[in-house]
Amino acid sequence: MSKVAIIGYGNVGYHLANRISSKRHEVTIFSRNPSEEFVLPLDQLDPDSFEIIILSVPDDRIKAVSDEIAVSEAIVLHTSGSNPIADLDKHPKHGVMYPLQTFSKTKEIDFTSFPVFVEGSDDGEREIFTFVRSFSNDVRLLTSTNRSKLHLAAVFACNFSNHMFHLSEKLLSELDMTFQDIQPLVEETLKKAIDLNPSQSQTGPAMRDDDETINTHLEMLKDEKLRSMYQIISDSIRESK
Repeated sequence: MSKVAIIGYGNVGYHLANRISSKRHEVTIFSRNPSEEFVLPLDQLDPDSFEIIILSVPDDRIKAVSDEIAVSEAIVLHTSGSNPIADLDKHPKHGVMYPLQTFSKTKEIDFTSFPVFVEGSDDGEREIFTFVRSFSNDVRLLTSTNRSKLHLAAVFACNFSNHMFHLSEKLLSELDMTFQDIQPLVEETLKKAIDLNPSQSQTGPAMRDDDETINTHLEMLKDEKLRSMYQIISDSIRESK
């Protein structure tokens, strides 16, 4: 069992705290602006009281928060997919544990269903790997450069695709329909992408060079940004054939 400090109680910090504490680690949560009574102010953090300190803060705050923490024997980690391990190099033992998943406080997460990518300083990597293995079944080593590339791919697959779902939801609302009305289509699209790979499962008017349908859709879209997005994505699909 380790004494673990988690700085930040957003979506990732919330789920990490629940998962890590369920594996018999002693977890204390800190935040610059505590929103819950059990979350302590960051200025009360004593690094010497912990073996692991996890920074679950926005990417643009990682280095600044790291620099605020006094040097100690604790291993200092961040959870970002895009920030380099060098953001924490003030601390002798430091590293990254990047869970490849999307997190929301209102949705339960199965930590056995996705990988966690880790990287560590020379004298900390083995301990980091052992710690993450205590709450994850799939732990993989990955350098900062390659983790950043993985994060980019994840943004396209997760964040951008969800935004497309949101745009679809708005169009459906004009018909007094909900996103659940096209749930079977979305589920089959994802299943095909996994079973066949996305490069083999693409369909639609752009894939079959159906200019008549494409032009009809463009005329229906009154929002210039949406028309531009539709055209750019259609062109990209055609170029990928």
